Amino acid sequence: MVTALGRQGIDIGIINYQDMGNWRVFKAGGPTLHLHVLGRAKNATIQKYGDAVYLPHRDSGYYDEFRPLDDGDRDELARDIEHLLKTPKYAHFGAS
Repeated sequence: MVTALGRQGIDIGIINYQDMGNWRVFKAGGPTLHLHVLGRAKNATIQKYGDAVYLPHRDSGYYDEFRPLDDGDRDELARDIEHLLKTPKYAHFGAS
């Protein structure tokens, strides 16, 4: 995230990880585990760099102005992941 999004002009200072399952807590089958990888941009105006992560309920309206990563961002991330999977350190993750 740091290198790929840096090439896209997003200055990631730190990456936070959280394993969560809250969104399904009220649905049939209950919560399921999923992992959030949160790149914390140094120039963020919401979820400011250095502040604790704040994740209100989806229906709160809090996320209405958020924008997802765009195609260019995702392409850069995919390019770096593909490269890393070819290195000796991570090659076993790319094995079929």
